[in-house]
Amino acid sequence: MDDIARKKIITDVVEYGGIGLRRQVLRVHKNGAKFPISKTYIDDEVLNPNITYTIILIPEIKIATETSILLSFFSRKGPSIFYSYPDQALKENEKINLMQHMDQTYNNEFFINQSSIIPTSLNYYFEIPSEWAQGKKEMLLIGIMPNEHITQGLKELLQPICVNFANQLKSDDNSFKGLYINQMNRFPENEQSEIEIYHNALKERMKNLYLQIIQTLQP
Repeated sequence: MDDIARKKIITDVVEYGGIGLRRQVLRVHKNGAKFPISKTYIDDEVLNPNITYTIILIPEIKIATETSILLSFFSRKGPSIFYSYPDQALKENEKINLMQHMDQTYNNEFFINQSSIIPTSLNYYFEIPSEWAQGKKEMLLIGIMPNEHITQGLKELLQPICVNFANQLKSDDNSFKGLYINQMNRFPENEQSEIEIYHNALKERMKNLYLQIIQTLQP
């Protein structure tokens, strides 16, 4: 394997939550490896004691027992949770961990995060216009925790649903107001009533998003 192919494998592994240790090597000996690898791999010449191998660590993944969704956004205090549905599907520490994926978005709009601690999630990052946010845009992240392994096929099915949800919010000039439900005391009474209206509307859109995802997963 050449270095270009090796780098691609490591990059792909990292996207799925793995770690590629390029400077740490697995040294294979005729009587076994330094890590618990079956000696039959050496006896059958799958592993060659004369070759140094790059170690790639892939985490054991946790699959959710129930499909759920979470919407996070950047507030003035940093990543914040807007709403998760169904209400009891995620524990509080799981919500917080999933919300922190916002710090990992960078330029990647659609990405998978795998972990042995929190459910595996398919995440979609997007922005909507906002009159109240710094830079005139709100940064949001949809997290989908399906109760099954995330495959490339599943990713391709769910991505347009997420894109459609984002486009709905972008097309409504006031949808951003629903994110400010916990900061209502900063606004006059007429704005507070609008915040409540858009807050409830955004929660309903979340529920509709969830139903679309469930209908997609059922077949």
